[in-house]
Amino acid sequence: MIAPADGRKLAIGPANYAGQAFQWATAVERHLGISAESFTNRTTLLPHSNVRGLDFPAHRTLPHHRTTTSWGRLRRIRRLLNDVTHLAADGFLPLFGRLDGSHIGADLVRLRTLELDVALIAHGSDVRDPDAHMARYSSSYFQDAPEDWVEFMRSRSRLNRDTARDAGVPVFVSTPDLLLDLPAARWLPLVVDLAAWTSSHPAFSGGVPRVMHVPSRRVPPIKGTAYVDPVLRKLHASGKIVYLRPAVQPHVAMRTLVRQADIIVDQIQTGSYGVAAVEGMAAGRLVVGYLGAEVNALLPERPPIVDAEPAVFADVMTTILANVESYSEWANSGPAYAERWHSGLASAQALNQFLGPWHSGQGRERTSTDDS
Repeated sequence: MIAPADGRKLAIGPANYAGQAFQWATAVERHLGISAESFTNRTTLLPHSNVRGLDFPAHRTLPHHRTTTSWGRLRRIRRLLNDVTHLAADGFLPLFGRLDGSHIGADLVRLRTLELDVALIAHGSDVRDPDAHMARYSSSYFQDAPEDWVEFMRSRSRLNRDTARDAGVPVFVSTPDLLLDLPAARWLPLVVDLAAWTSSHPAFSGGVPRVMHVPSRRVPPIKGTAYVDPVLRKLHASGKIVYLRPAVQPHVAMRTLVRQADIIVDQIQTGSYGVAAVEGMAAGRLVVGYLGAEVNALLPERPPIVDAEPAVFADVMTTILANVESYSEWANSGPAYAERWHSGLASAQALNQFLGPWHSGQGRERTSTDDS
Protein backbone atom coordinates (compact mmCIF):
# COMPACT_ATOMS: atom_id res chain seq x y z
CA MET A 1 0.00 0.00 0.00
CA ILE A 2 1.20 3.49 -0.85
CA ALA A 3 2.17 5.57 2.17
CA PRO A 4 -0.20 8.56 2.60
CA ALA A 5 2.61 11.06 2.05
CA ASP A 6 0.28 13.96 1.23
CA GLY A 7 -2.15 13.15 4.06
CA ARG A 8 -4.86 11.56 1.94
CA LYS A 9 -6.02 8.00 2.51
CA LEU A 10 -9.22 6.49 1.11
CA ALA A 11 -11.17 3.57 2.59
CA ILE A 12 -13.97 1.87 0.61
CA GLY A 13 -16.42 -0.60 2.17
CA PRO A 14 -18.11 -2.57 3.53
CA ALA A 15 -20.18 -4.09 0.68
CA ASN A 16 -17.33 -4.99 -1.72
CA TYR A 17 -19.84 -6.60 -4.08
CA ALA A 18 -17.97 -8.67 -6.70
CA GLY A 19 -14.76 -7.33 -5.18
CA GLN A 20 -15.43 -3.83 -6.48
CA ALA A 21 -14.30 -1.95 -3.35
CA PHE A 22 -10.97 -3.74 -3.67
CA GLN A 23 -10.73 -2.94 -7.37
CA TRP A 24 -11.58 0.75 -6.89
CA ALA A 25 -9.07 1.14 -4.06
CA THR A 26 -6.41 -0.55 -6.17
CA ALA A 27 -7.24 1.75 -9.10
CA VAL A 28 -6.91 4.86 -6.92
CA GLU A 29 -3.44 3.79 -5.79
CA ARG A 30 -2.33 2.81 -9.28
CA HIS A 31 -3.63 5.80 -11.21
CA LEU A 32 -3.70 8.61 -8.63
CA GLY A 33 -0.86 7.62 -6.31
CA ILE A 34 -3.15 8.07 -3.28
CA SER A 35 -3.19 5.54 -0.45
CA ALA A 36 -6.40 3.47 -0.53
CA GLU A 37 -7.76 0.24 0.91
CA SER A 38 -10.97 -1.76 0.89
CA PHE A 39 -12.73 -3.42 3.79
CA THR A 40 -15.66 -5.77 4.06
CA ASN A 41 -17.71 -7.79 6.54
CA ARG A 42 -17.18 -11.51 6.93
CA THR A 43 -20.36 -13.16 5.66
CA THR A 44 -19.95 -16.38 7.68
CA LEU A 45 -19.28 -17.01 11.34
CA LEU A 46 -16.06 -18.94 10.73
CA PRO A 47 -13.16 -18.04 8.45
CA HIS A 48 -12.82 -20.08 5.23
CA SER A 49 -16.44 -21.31 5.48
CA ASN A 50 -18.02 -19.33 2.66
CA VAL A 51 -20.06 -22.06 0.99
CA ARG A 52 -21.27 -19.75 -1.78
CA GLY A 53 -17.99 -20.10 -3.61
CA LEU A 54 -17.32 -16.38 -3.72
CA ASP A 55 -13.69 -15.50 -3.24
CA PHE A 56 -13.38 -11.79 -3.90
CA PRO A 57 -10.39 -10.06 -2.32
CA ALA A 58 -10.44 -7.23 0.23
CA HIS A 59 -7.63 -5.49 2.05
CA ARG A 60 -9.31 -5.91 5.43
CA THR A 61 -12.11 -8.17 6.65
CA LEU A 62 -14.20 -7.37 9.72
CA PRO A 63 -15.62 -10.19 11.86
CA HIS A 64 -19.17 -11.41 11.39
CA HIS A 65 -21.54 -9.23 13.42
CA ARG A 66 -22.55 -12.22 15.58
CA THR A 67 -18.99 -12.74 16.78
CA THR A 68 -18.49 -9.28 18.26
CA THR A 69 -20.42 -6.78 20.35
CA SER A 70 -21.55 -3.43 19.00
CA TRP A 71 -18.93 -1.68 21.11
CA GLY A 72 -16.28 -4.10 19.93
CA ARG A 73 -17.25 -3.37 16.36
CA LEU A 74 -17.07 0.36 17.06
CA ARG A 75 -13.49 -0.01 18.30
CA ARG A 76 -12.55 -2.02 15.22
CA ILE A 77 -14.09 0.55 12.88
CA ARG A 78 -12.39 3.40 14.73
CA ARG A 79 -9.07 1.57 14.44
CA LEU A 80 -9.65 0.89 10.74
CA LEU A 81 -10.44 4.55 10.08
CA ASN A 82 -7.73 5.96 12.32
CA ASP A 83 -5.53 7.34 9.52
CA VAL A 84 -8.26 7.59 6.88
CA THR A 85 -9.25 10.99 5.49
CA HIS A 86 -11.85 9.91 2.91
CA LEU A 87 -14.47 7.18 3.25
CA ALA A 88 -16.62 5.85 0.41
CA ALA A 89 -19.47 4.01 2.14
CA ASP A 90 -20.18 1.14 -0.18
CA GLY A 91 -23.62 -0.38 -0.79
CA PHE A 92 -25.51 1.75 1.77
CA LEU A 93 -24.57 -0.83 4.41
CA PRO A 94 -24.03 0.31 8.00
CA LEU A 95 -20.53 0.41 9.42
CA PHE A 96 -21.34 0.44 13.12
CA GLY A 97 -24.07 -2.20 13.27
CA ARG A 98 -26.74 -2.10 15.96
CA LEU A 99 -24.94 0.64 17.92
CA ASP A 100 -26.21 3.30 15.50
CA GLY A 101 -29.11 1.42 13.94
CA SER A 102 -29.10 -0.64 10.77
CA HIS A 103 -28.68 1.96 8.05
CA ILE A 104 -25.79 4.04 6.75
CA GLY A 105 -27.88 7.18 7.25
CA ALA A 106 -27.67 6.68 11.00
CA ASP A 107 -23.90 6.27 10.74
CA LEU A 108 -23.31 9.58 9.00
CA VAL A 109 -23.53 11.63 12.21
CA ARG A 110 -20.84 9.52 13.90
CA LEU A 111 -18.69 9.57 10.76
CA ARG A 112 -18.82 13.36 10.76
CA THR A 113 -17.48 13.42 14.33
CA LEU A 114 -14.45 11.56 12.96
CA GLU A 115 -13.95 14.49 10.57
CA LEU A 116 -14.01 12.26 7.50
CA ASP A 117 -14.88 13.32 3.99
CA VAL A 118 -17.66 10.85 3.12
CA ALA A 119 -19.17 9.68 -0.15
CA LEU A 120 -21.86 7.09 -0.84
CA ILE A 121 -21.73 4.33 -3.47
CA ALA A 122 -24.88 2.61 -4.79
CA HIS A 123 -24.82 -0.66 -6.70
CA GLY A 124 -28.31 -1.55 -7.93
CA SER A 125 -31.42 -2.57 -6.07
CA ASP A 126 -30.23 -0.57 -3.07
CA VAL A 127 -31.46 2.62 -4.82
CA ARG A 128 -33.34 1.36 -7.90
CA ASP A 129 -36.98 2.46 -7.81
CA PRO A 130 -39.17 -0.59 -8.59
CA ASP A 131 -42.10 1.48 -9.81
CA ALA A 132 -40.00 3.64 -12.11
CA HIS A 133 -38.22 0.52 -13.39
CA MET A 134 -41.50 -1.23 -14.19
CA ALA A 135 -42.78 1.90 -15.92
CA ARG A 136 -39.59 2.08 -17.98
CA TYR A 137 -39.39 -1.61 -18.92
CA SER A 138 -42.35 -3.88 -19.58
CA SER A 139 -39.95 -6.79 -18.95
CA SER A 140 -38.62 -5.42 -15.63
CA TYR A 141 -37.49 -8.13 -13.24
CA PHE A 142 -39.71 -6.51 -10.60
CA GLN A 143 -42.70 -7.72 -12.64
CA ASP A 144 -41.69 -11.34 -12.01
CA ALA A 145 -40.53 -10.99 -8.40
CA PRO A 146 -42.68 -11.85 -5.34
CA GLU A 147 -44.77 -8.88 -4.26
CA ASP A 148 -43.50 -8.94 -0.68
CA TRP A 149 -39.91 -8.68 -1.94
CA VAL A 150 -40.88 -5.85 -4.31
CA GLU A 151 -42.52 -4.00 -1.44
CA PHE A 152 -39.43 -4.45 0.71
CA MET A 153 -37.21 -3.13 -2.08
CA ARG A 154 -39.61 -0.26 -2.68
CA SER A 155 -39.26 0.83 0.93
CA ARG A 156 -35.52 0.24 1.21
CA SER A 157 -34.60 1.94 -2.04
CA ARG A 158 -36.76 4.96 -1.16
CA LEU A 159 -34.93 5.30 2.16
CA ASN A 160 -31.57 5.05 0.41
CA ARG A 161 -32.49 7.55 -2.29
CA ASP A 162 -33.71 9.98 0.37
CA THR A 163 -30.44 9.50 2.24
CA ALA A 164 -28.43 10.11 -0.93
CA ARG A 165 -30.34 13.32 -1.65
CA ASP A 166 -30.30 14.69 1.90
CA ALA A 167 -26.84 13.68 3.14
CA GLY A 168 -25.00 16.49 1.39
CA VAL A 169 -22.15 14.20 0.31
CA PRO A 170 -20.98 13.02 -3.13
CA VAL A 171 -22.89 10.02 -4.46
CA PHE A 172 -21.58 7.47 -6.95
CA VAL A 173 -23.38 4.67 -8.80
CA SER A 174 -21.64 1.59 -10.14
CA THR A 175 -24.02 0.98 -13.05
CA PRO A 176 -25.16 3.74 -15.41
CA ASP A 177 -28.89 2.99 -15.21
CA LEU A 178 -28.89 4.20 -11.59
CA LEU A 179 -28.34 7.74 -12.86
CA LEU A 180 -32.03 7.61 -13.81
CA ASP A 181 -32.85 7.07 -10.12
CA LEU A 182 -30.21 9.47 -8.77
CA PRO A 183 -29.61 12.12 -11.44
CA ALA A 184 -27.20 14.07 -9.23
CA ALA A 185 -24.89 11.06 -8.81
CA ARG A 186 -21.76 10.28 -10.81
CA TRP A 187 -21.02 7.04 -12.65
CA LEU A 188 -18.21 5.07 -10.98
CA PRO A 189 -17.41 2.40 -13.59
CA LEU A 190 -16.97 -1.18 -12.48
CA VAL A 191 -13.40 -2.46 -12.63
CA VAL A 192 -12.06 -5.86 -13.67
CA ASP A 193 -8.54 -7.25 -13.90
CA LEU A 194 -8.33 -7.19 -17.69
CA ALA A 195 -5.21 -9.35 -17.88
CA ALA A 196 -6.93 -12.11 -15.92
CA TRP A 197 -9.75 -12.33 -18.48
CA THR A 198 -7.74 -12.02 -21.69
CA SER A 199 -8.22 -15.01 -23.99
CA SER A 200 -5.66 -16.37 -26.44
CA HIS A 201 -8.31 -17.32 -28.99
CA PRO A 202 -11.13 -15.18 -30.39
CA ALA A 203 -14.82 -15.93 -30.10
CA PHE A 204 -16.36 -18.07 -32.84
CA SER A 205 -12.95 -19.47 -33.76
CA GLY A 206 -14.32 -22.87 -34.65
CA GLY A 207 -16.99 -25.46 -34.00
CA VAL A 208 -20.53 -25.11 -32.72
CA PRO A 209 -20.93 -21.81 -30.80
CA ARG A 210 -20.73 -22.27 -27.05
CA VAL A 211 -23.21 -20.13 -25.11
CA MET A 212 -22.85 -19.50 -21.40
CA HIS A 213 -25.51 -18.25 -18.98
CA VAL A 214 -25.12 -18.26 -15.20
CA PRO A 215 -28.63 -18.72 -13.76
CA SER A 216 -30.38 -16.09 -11.69
CA ARG A 217 -31.03 -16.45 -8.03
CA ARG A 218 -34.63 -17.47 -7.43
CA VAL A 219 -35.33 -14.20 -5.58
CA PRO A 220 -34.89 -11.79 -7.13
CA PRO A 221 -34.95 -13.26 -10.66
CA ILE A 222 -32.78 -10.44 -11.98
CA LYS A 223 -31.04 -12.04 -14.96
CA GLY A 224 -34.14 -13.34 -16.74
CA THR A 225 -33.16 -17.01 -16.61
CA ALA A 226 -36.81 -18.03 -16.93
CA TYR A 227 -36.75 -16.55 -20.44
CA VAL A 228 -33.16 -17.40 -21.37
CA ASP A 229 -32.96 -21.02 -20.26
CA PRO A 230 -35.77 -22.53 -22.40
CA VAL A 231 -34.43 -20.86 -25.55
CA LEU A 232 -30.87 -22.01 -24.98
CA ARG A 233 -31.98 -25.54 -24.08
CA LYS A 234 -33.93 -25.75 -27.35
CA LEU A 235 -30.99 -24.47 -29.38
CA HIS A 236 -28.71 -26.96 -27.61
CA ALA A 237 -31.09 -29.85 -28.32
CA SER A 238 -31.14 -28.94 -32.02
CA GLY A 239 -27.34 -28.91 -32.17
CA LYS A 240 -27.10 -25.21 -32.99
CA ILE A 241 -25.21 -24.35 -29.79
CA VAL A 242 -23.44 -25.97 -26.88
CA TYR A 243 -25.15 -24.64 -23.76
CA LEU A 244 -22.89 -23.95 -20.79
CA ARG A 245 -24.92 -23.51 -17.60
CA PRO A 246 -22.52 -23.58 -14.65
CA ALA A 247 -23.61 -23.75 -11.05
CA VAL A 248 -22.10 -21.37 -8.49
CA GLN A 249 -18.33 -21.66 -8.69
CA PRO A 250 -15.30 -19.85 -7.24
CA HIS A 251 -14.71 -16.69 -9.20
CA VAL A 252 -11.33 -17.84 -10.48
CA ALA A 253 -12.97 -20.94 -12.00
CA MET A 254 -15.44 -18.77 -13.88
CA ARG A 255 -12.58 -17.27 -15.90
CA THR A 256 -11.90 -20.61 -17.56
CA LEU A 257 -15.58 -21.09 -18.37
CA VAL A 258 -15.93 -17.62 -19.85
CA ARG A 259 -12.88 -18.11 -22.06
CA GLN A 260 -14.35 -21.41 -23.28
CA ALA A 261 -17.55 -19.70 -24.41
CA ASP A 262 -18.30 -17.72 -27.55
CA ILE A 263 -21.42 -15.95 -26.27
CA ILE A 264 -22.19 -14.76 -22.73
CA VAL A 265 -25.86 -14.17 -22.02
CA ASP A 266 -26.02 -11.75 -19.10
CA GLN A 267 -28.97 -9.83 -17.64
CA ILE A 268 -31.89 -9.19 -19.99
CA GLN A 269 -34.32 -7.63 -17.48
CA THR A 270 -32.37 -4.90 -15.68
CA GLY A 271 -31.72 -2.37 -18.44
CA SER A 272 -28.05 -2.16 -17.51
CA TYR A 273 -24.88 -4.24 -17.35
CA GLY A 274 -22.73 -5.51 -14.54
CA VAL A 275 -19.46 -7.22 -13.73
CA ALA A 276 -20.23 -10.43 -15.65
CA ALA A 277 -20.81 -8.46 -18.85
CA VAL A 278 -17.55 -6.53 -18.37
CA GLU A 279 -15.67 -9.78 -17.83
CA GLY A 280 -17.20 -11.19 -20.99
CA MET A 281 -16.21 -8.13 -23.00
CA ALA A 282 -12.69 -8.22 -21.53
CA ALA A 283 -12.39 -11.84 -22.69
CA GLY A 284 -13.53 -10.91 -26.20
CA ARG A 285 -16.78 -12.84 -25.94
CA LEU A 286 -20.04 -11.65 -27.52
CA VAL A 287 -22.21 -10.34 -24.68
CA VAL A 288 -25.99 -10.50 -24.97
CA GLY A 289 -27.92 -8.38 -22.48
CA TYR A 290 -30.33 -5.48 -22.40
CA LEU A 291 -29.61 -1.81 -21.79
CA GLY A 292 -32.34 0.08 -23.57
CA ALA A 293 -32.22 3.50 -25.22
CA GLU A 294 -32.32 5.58 -22.03
CA VAL A 295 -29.29 3.89 -20.51
CA ASN A 296 -27.31 3.90 -23.75
CA ALA A 297 -27.93 7.65 -23.93
CA LEU A 298 -26.26 8.11 -20.53
CA LEU A 299 -23.05 6.40 -21.58
CA PRO A 300 -20.10 8.15 -23.22
CA GLU A 301 -20.17 5.46 -25.89
CA ARG A 302 -22.36 2.47 -26.57
CA PRO A 303 -20.88 -0.78 -25.25
CA PRO A 304 -20.63 -3.78 -27.59
CA ILE A 305 -23.57 -5.53 -25.97
CA VAL A 306 -26.36 -7.03 -28.09
CA ASP A 307 -29.74 -5.88 -26.79
CA ALA A 308 -32.22 -8.72 -26.32
CA GLU A 309 -35.11 -8.12 -23.94
CA PRO A 310 -37.18 -11.23 -23.12
CA ALA A 311 -39.82 -10.80 -25.84
CA VAL A 312 -37.20 -10.91 -28.62
CA PHE A 313 -34.45 -12.98 -27.03
CA ALA A 314 -35.14 -16.08 -29.16
CA ASP A 315 -35.16 -14.02 -32.36
CA VAL A 316 -31.93 -12.26 -31.41
CA MET A 317 -30.18 -15.57 -30.77
CA THR A 318 -31.38 -16.87 -34.15
CA THR A 319 -30.02 -13.74 -35.85
CA ILE A 320 -26.66 -14.04 -34.13
CA LEU A 321 -26.24 -17.70 -35.08
CA ALA A 322 -27.11 -16.89 -38.69
CA ASN A 323 -24.56 -14.03 -38.81
CA VAL A 324 -21.66 -15.25 -36.71
CA GLU A 325 -19.03 -13.49 -38.81
CA SER A 326 -20.50 -10.02 -38.34
CA TYR A 327 -21.17 -10.54 -34.63
CA SER A 328 -17.62 -11.75 -34.11
CA GLU A 329 -16.57 -8.15 -34.83
CA TRP A 330 -18.73 -7.03 -31.87
CA ALA A 331 -17.02 -9.61 -29.69
CA ASN A 332 -13.57 -8.51 -30.84
CA SER A 333 -14.33 -4.89 -29.86
CA GLY A 334 -15.09 -5.87 -26.27
CA PRO A 335 -11.54 -5.79 -24.87
CA ALA A 336 -10.93 -2.25 -26.13
CA TYR A 337 -14.18 -1.01 -24.58
CA ALA A 338 -13.33 -2.73 -21.30
CA GLU A 339 -9.87 -1.14 -21.40
CA ARG A 340 -11.30 2.35 -21.90
CA TRP A 341 -13.97 2.23 -19.21
CA HIS A 342 -13.35 -0.70 -16.86
CA SER A 343 -9.57 -0.92 -16.44
CA GLY A 344 -9.63 1.31 -13.35
CA LEU A 345 -8.48 4.57 -14.94
CA ALA A 346 -11.98 5.96 -15.54
CA SER A 347 -13.00 4.91 -12.03
CA ALA A 348 -9.99 6.60 -10.42
CA GLN A 349 -10.75 9.75 -12.38
CA ALA A 350 -14.35 9.68 -11.12
CA LEU A 351 -13.16 9.37 -7.50
CA ASN A 352 -10.48 12.02 -7.92
CA GLN A 353 -12.99 14.86 -7.67
CA PHE A 354 -14.18 13.49 -4.31
CA LEU A 355 -10.63 13.08 -3.07
CA GLY A 356 -9.90 16.63 -4.13
CA PRO A 357 -6.71 18.65 -3.78
CA TRP A 358 -4.92 17.97 -0.51
CA HIS A 359 -2.11 19.83 1.19
CA SER A 360 0.43 18.35 3.57
CA GLY A 361 -0.41 19.22 7.16
CA GLN A 362 -4.13 19.52 6.49
CA GLY A 363 -4.85 15.97 7.63
CA ARG A 364 -7.03 15.10 10.60
CA GLU A 365 -5.43 14.43 13.96
CA ARG A 366 -6.52 11.31 15.81
CA THR A 367 -5.14 10.61 19.24
CA SER A 368 -7.16 7.52 20.14
CA THR A 369 -8.66 4.48 18.44
CA ASP A 370 -11.24 4.04 21.22
CA ASP A 371 -14.59 5.72 21.53
CA SER A 372 -14.42 8.87 23.62
